[in-house]
Amino acid sequence: IEKLEIMEFVENTEGDAIRIFQTVNDRGKLLTNMEKAKSLLIYFSNRYLKKKLDDKINNCFSDIFEIYDDIKLLGEDLNINLIKNIEFNEDNIMRYHFVSYSDDNYDATAPYVLEYLKNSLILMRNKTDYSQMEDFITNYIESLLLFFNALKNIIDKCNIQIEYFKLFCILNLSATLYPLIVKLEILNILDKNLQKPEIASYTFLDLIELIDVRVYKTRGTDPRAEISKFAYYINTDTDLDEIQNWLISFNQRWMNLDEFRSNLNGYIYGNRALNHMFIEYCEELSGKKFSIDELKKIMTKVPNIEHILSQTPKFSLKNYGFKNNDDYVEHEHTLGNLTVLERSLNSSVQNKNPSEKVQFYDRSIFK
Repeated sequence: IEKLEIMEFVENTEGDAIRIFQTVNDRGKLLTNMEKAKSLLIYFSNRYLKKKLDDKINNCFSDIFEIYDDIKLLGEDLNINLIKNIEFNEDNIMRYHFVSYSDDNYDATAPYVLEYLKNSLILMRNKTDYSQMEDFITNYIESLLLFFNALKNIIDKCNIQIEYFKLFCILNLSATLYPLIVKLEILNILDKNLQKPEIASYTFLDLIELIDVRVYKTRGTDPRAEISKFAYYINTDTDLDEIQNWLISFNQRWMNLDEFRSNLNGYIYGNRALNHMFIEYCEELSGKKFSIDELKKIMTKVPNIEHILSQTPKFSLKNYGFKNNDDYVEHEHTLGNLTVLERSLNSSVQNKNPSEKVQFYDRSIFK
């Protein structure tokens, strides 16, 4: 720090100042689109609104960047795959927000969002009355800040609420569902019970889990357009019954119960929900739920999916009831030949005969 040198650029024109800011900063670590968006909005506030929104923009983005830092740190501490990824930055959240903010593009990239802001503001500067520009900037930054805050609230809950920890840290919620789950948090309904008596013990969070397990993890598809448009559509005036019914209908259209059962009976190895399913099943077998501390301990053990009868067997297939190799291969990756096991134990058992694996299974924290 003592060796740092400060370069000062004095420029009287705001537009040139913004260009210098972006040009100089882009020479080292590249500016994120969020940082460019801030400078863009400051420029238009300077140039057309007599600096009226400068402080508001600065304060909002200052809060946003601080909240992002908290989200990133929490995600790394909790081992949330999406957030701890080195490629994940504030631009990702900027993009998730845009999906719930505008129906302009359901699969917008962060550069697209920046271009959208720029083009929208250029259209407004051609008008004699700049009140529309003021309203647009104010609405956007307030909405963006609200979204960042809501996402942080959700990740905070992962530290103290079991169902949130399971959803984000074990199941690893699919990125496409982030705009929707944050919007539901903004509407304050994630933890609300569903409206029909027969399903009143479940919450809206449970519906998100259901959709992720069945549609995204088991079926392996990504109906992004539908989810994104719905995330944009819902607001404070949307009836809870309507939201609930849409989520249930979406799940049934993409993976109804019979289809889900059929999938569970087939080739399932590689299903990214297996850890989540097996941990739930362990709770079912033992008759008690893991505490949040126990779940955190479990995840430090790095649960792996283990083939009980090994993928490269060193035993006689006929001794285990298989007619031939083809018969074995047909069952090799099905649910009945899989279990969950700590990575260290999984490495120890490898291709051992099932009878030799029992002593390692007995040391597992899983039922």
